[in-house]
Amino acid sequence: MLRVMLLSLLVFGGNSVGALAAEFTSFSDRWRNRALHAAAGIVFAVVAVEIMPQALEVLAGWQIAACFLIGGGAYLGVQTLIERRSSGRSRMWMIYLAVATDLFGDGLLIGSGSAVSASLGLVLAFGQVLADAPEGAAAAATFAANDVPRKRRMMLTASFVLPATIGAAFSYLTLRNQPDATQFAVLVATAGLFSVAAFEDMITEAHDAAEDSRASTAALLIGFATFTLVSASLG
Repeated sequence: MLRVMLLSLLVFGGNSVGALAAEFTSFSDRWRNRALHAAAGIVFAVVAVEIMPQALEVLAGWQIAACFLIGGGAYLGVQTLIERRSSGRSRMWMIYLAVATDLFGDGLLIGSGSAVSASLGLVLAFGQVLADAPEGAAAAATFAANDVPRKRRMMLTASFVLPATIGAAFSYLTLRNQPDATQFAVLVATAGLFSVAAFEDMITEAHDAAEDSRASTAALLIGFATFTLVSASLG
């Protein structure tokens, strides 16, 4: 349990480092666009390289499809609720939701992955750290662009520790004695959840920050390739 919690704090730390970098250094809209593309590439690599191949060994195709739809549908439901309740700053709060959801998903991945094996939890944690740093920077820049005071921005960043640790603790304690099929069903549902977060909010925010270029596409490809290399090197 201690190992799982430390890994969840690792991904929160990656997000916080990115946010602090955005607060105290020059972080242009062009670089925010590229950082978000890189983060999205890492998210897609986690799903394609680490989760789905192992899930296919345990679950039937229709089960994977159903779990992915459930996870993605859950995010869309929360997204719709936020949009209806929010006013002028709904875009900012959608970014906050995307980051919180991603960190909660990171926690779920770490906890459920650690329930499968310690090495899987470690690989997933390191992959998420790579994505969380640019994501944290982009979120902090978005809060600043919406005239949120620095003190409140720091508080919002600090609050991200909760979804990361709660997700990790919940999934590990719930799944560690469950059958493989149950563990991977949760992993796939989580993959659906933050895949939608990547498409709906990370990429949309990247497009809003600056016009896409070949460098944006290259950043996405580099993000995908980087996680793939990390996954391979950690076994």
